[in-house]
Amino acid sequence: MKKILITGAAGFLGQLSIEYFKNKYKLYLVDKVHVKSKKFLQIDITNSAEVDKTLKRIKPDIILHYASEIFDTYKRSQINLNNIDGTLNLVKAARKYKTKQFIFTSTFSIFEKNYENLIDEVEPISCSNYYGLSKAETERILLSTEKSFNVTIFRCPVIVEKSRAHRLGILFEFLKDNATLWVLGRGDNKIQFLSALDLFKMTEKSFKLKGKNIFNIGTEKVLTFKETFEFLIKKTKSKSKVRHFNKFFGMIILKVLSSLRLINFIDYHNKLLVSNIVMDISRIKKILKYKPTKSNADLLLDAYNYYLKNNNKSNFGSAKKPSMGLFSLVKFVSKYI
Repeated sequence: MKKILITGAAGFLGQLSIEYFKNKYKLYLVDKVHVKSKKFLQIDITNSAEVDKTLKRIKPDIILHYASEIFDTYKRSQINLNNIDGTLNLVKAARKYKTKQFIFTSTFSIFEKNYENLIDEVEPISCSNYYGLSKAETERILLSTEKSFNVTIFRCPVIVEKSRAHRLGILFEFLKDNATLWVLGRGDNKIQFLSALDLFKMTEKSFKLKGKNIFNIGTEKVLTFKETFEFLIKKTKSKSKVRHFNKFFGMIILKVLSSLRLINFIDYHNKLLVSNIVMDISRIKKILKYKPTKSNADLLLDAYNYYLKNNNKSNFGSAKKPSMGLFSLVKFVSKYI
């Protein structure tokens, strides 16, 4: 069995990847948090000595690099330490101990403006958020390694699986309680999603690739915000209504609330609510025969149904009730509008 080392194995994506890969590969699970399991190695990838020692002992055939500082972190130095320096340590050791494949999960957060057309793999980055900048720098580092070091980068939009919602849980709370679902402006902008299962399928296919490869990946059918809300209302038989709020004033309000940390959003999340960010997936369809199975709305519906069944039973993923903050007040008012 090939040996796979998974970084960030205690996180959402890491946990799901274990279930997908565990029967066909020998897994080594790495995370800086302590997990009560014999399978886990508590390693901080920012510690170069620990990383070198671990890869020297394991000598993995493949590294799945999911470890990342979370998006909400406000300190640029902390994001760079984990996302850039940590990756440099992994790359140095992987090259030293002849790792055959290095798979990196990047993000569409490197793009931060409204796009009229699909975004291909050669589109210049446009982000100002620290998280996106760190991911873009990590991509540059990986692509600049020697030709014999095999690297595959997947640029992922919002990754959704039925066991995850996080901020999407705020939408689910509005939908569940029949409150108005607000869109800023016309609601005709689109944001792409990705099924974690689709990512793992393509990751496995990429094990055979040589050299440097970068792929956009995500849903092919992407409904607008308004269409997505209407789809969810219809499928869930919710009594919610879709209503419009002035985009200019809405963005000002969100910016103020975010800066005061009265809502669990940062400026980038606010921009997503009014931006059109959909990546061109034609390259991965051609090379890895990618066939996305669900739309962004379908993925949300699966997560919502899971949320309803499990939100009192778990503290993980979409089963965990979101931190509503001032959205609780907005939801209360929206039930009567």
